[in-house]
Amino acid sequence: MDNDELLKINAKIKFDEVLANQKDLEEFNKLGSKNEEVRDFILTVMPFGFLILANIFFTIDTELFQVLCIIFFASSVVQGMVTAESKKTNRRIDLLLKIINQDQSKNT
Repeated sequence: MDNDELLKINAKIKFDEVLANQKDLEEFNKLGSKNEEVRDFILTVMPFGFLILANIFFTIDTELFQVLCIIFFASSVVQGMVTAESKKTNRRIDLLLKIINQDQSKNT
């Protein structure tokens, strides 16, 4: 093999590596955190809405209704905590990716 063929092979290998990295980056961006505050709000309020509808159409004792409200409120609080931690983790991952990209650009 002459030098020209080796350069073409090396260029092809590098090009394939760049394509693979680009696919990984696109997948990472698809999985990135998105602001879905409306969805979170709906998921928090929806159990209470169903509980009120159930109370309208079915006879639910007052004590049972209060207990169910407490349970739904507690689950909403936990869901809010989990969502907040998830967003915090996603921001940390995004920041880590930014730091890694900055380090790679400095090294090249």
